Amino acid sequence: MPIITRRRALAAGAAAACLYTGTAAARPLAPFTGKRRDLKPGSTPVRLASFQNFVNRTGKESVTETVKRVRDAGYTSALTHTSLGTRNAWLDAPEPEISELKNALKKYDVVIFDAMIWANLIHPDESTRRKHLAYAAENIEAADRIGVSMVTAVTGSCDPDHYIGIHPDNWSKETWNLTVRCIKQLLKDTSGCATALGVEACITTNIDGPKAHKRLMEDVGDPRVRVCLDPTNMMSFERYYHSTELLDECFDTLGENILGCHAKDTLILPDRMLAYITEVPPGQGVQDYETYLVRLSRMKWPRTLLLEHMKEEDYAPSKAFIEETAKKAGVQIYT
Repeated sequence: MPIITRRRALAAGAAAACLYTGTAAARPLAPFTGKRRDLKPGSTPVRLASFQNFVNRTGKESVTETVKRVRDAGYTSALTHTSLGTRNAWLDAPEPEISELKNALKKYDVVIFDAMIWANLIHPDESTRRKHLAYAAENIEAADRIGVSMVTAVTGSCDPDHYIGIHPDNWSKETWNLTVRCIKQLLKDTSGCATALGVEACITTNIDGPKAHKRLMEDVGDPRVRVCLDPTNMMSFERYYHSTELLDECFDTLGENILGCHAKDTLILPDRMLAYITEVPPGQGVQDYETYLVRLSRMKWPRTLLLEHMKEEDYAPSKAFIEETAKKAGVQIYT
């Protein structure tokens, strides 16, 4: 019989604990240094947009003035958005105003890359779900009318009060099947439109990473299901120090199905007894923006990177950070 020393017994116990719980040995939370980043840039420029600069029909300024304002702020892309319960004003805009908008976009070389909505497409209450799907359909129709290629939405949640609320049923087979059915119905209801549904990931929903994006596109089986890429929304503790790998997985898996992207960052607050992941402006967290911009520069046509969810005073320094990072990486920002 071999002699079991105290050290050997402790080591065996620790190994058994790892096998039982599947903790540190299986899912390391340390910086990954074994992979060399591929930072060879492509030739495609990246457009920038700001959540501050909407191209909404408000009547306070002409559409030409709105587009010029976006350009004067140093951006070459913009978005529109309409809140739930509000009719999208572009549905009722007269044709001369639509023509003016398209002419202004061409004149100032600006694109409207997205018409963002906030809906729960799988709301657990059927009547409420129908309202949210009708809202999504209306905005796809409005976006199609002004030539916007994508309407961004999350799939939603089983939480009746929060469209991105975490819920134990969000990842069930039944919820997945409901998600597929609802998106198929939405696309059927807007079948005459060219505008795509750009699904955005959210870690608390069933679209929580690139594999879920791909599976959704495959299961729906409609080319109008595409991706609005937001890697920050996919962040988990296991991925925290692995944003490079996450970004590479997103672009390798989803490729040209990515129609637009969001720019923000992730930080685990250091002064909390329980780990707390929060959202911060680009450059203030752990996201690998060199890899992000390089992968965007390899796309076939210019994608938009949208700065969002910041305090007003954070937009200018965040834009400067992205521009400086792009310059360092040899990536061209569309001007």
